[in-house]
Amino acid sequence: MQNLFLTMIIWLISLLTMNYVHAQQEQEFLLTNVSDNPVMPEPYKSKEPPCRVSLHKYEYAAQFIYGIQKEHENMRLARGCYITSITVHNPNDADVRFFKNLVLTHPSDGQNTGKVMPMGENVLKAGEAVEITGEDVQKELFPNGFPSSYIKGLFIIRSTESLDVAALYETATIDPENNIEALNDIDIKQICGREIQQKPLPDLVIRHFDASQLYSDCYDWPETCVTRVTFTVENIGNKAAGSFNIRVVFDPAQSVVVNQAVLGLDAGASRTFTIKTPPGRSCFDPDCTVCVKVDSENTVTESDEENNYLCVNKSEKNEPEGK
Repeated sequence: MQNLFLTMIIWLISLLTMNYVHAQQEQEFLLTNVSDNPVMPEPYKSKEPPCRVSLHKYEYAAQFIYGIQKEHENMRLARGCYITSITVHNPNDADVRFFKNLVLTHPSDGQNTGKVMPMGENVLKAGEAVEITGEDVQKELFPNGFPSSYIKGLFIIRSTESLDVAALYETATIDPENNIEALNDIDIKQICGREIQQKPLPDLVIRHFDASQLYSDCYDWPETCVTRVTFTVENIGNKAAGSFNIRVVFDPAQSVVVNQAVLGLDAGASRTFTIKTPPGRSCFDPDCTVCVKVDSENTVTESDEENNYLCVNKSEKNEPEGK
């Protein structure tokens, strides 16, 4: 009887000790989450600004003139009416993104170099084509009207894949009252692209990360539950990645955060990680969500900064028996 009493006392002391340790760990994780990641499962926002690397591989530059040059004494451009339109066609079997810029050389406000004016990004599906006219340029860049009777510059297109780009140039004569008299010339020019030379960069991605890799092991009581997840990080870039951090958030409602430091990863190499939580409540309540952010501190400049974050969710009813 005395031995049974001593056993019960030891069991109670052990239980209280484990509860205290778990409370300390949970408090530490919650404080970490408050400072670093107050909102989940939205992607983790680093305090450092993310590095942005262009994914565009090809560039096309076309002369762009639009409007009426009215002055007889102007030696920059002959008097007349000028119209330019750019046609872009996607000959590929997949979607292609392209970004547009107008480099304005006239009017120049006395600047020696043209003003770069972004016009945003578009997506062309396979086989599609789009025409960009002077009216489109005015609507996008000069909603209150052109700064002069005509504009002149370079229309720049940067694309993720090769495109067919052509420019249509129309000129017309004008009368003394600056009204269009007659069409003078039509010229169509095929705009040749050039491949943009980019320096080699790493690209970290998450592989083999799904619900089948997520488990929770519980022992004698709920406070002993350990949630574990397995995933692979691969460098699909063409340069080795330096040291970086992997941030894993178990159950965003509780925000149990585990950080894994990685010394580096060679180009083409991969590494598999199994991350566990400290003992505590089960992540399954009844569902469990785990989010992984590779290079969470943005210490590695990558060719694609948008593929480092992934979440999976698993329901408790899908847990295998015995887990």
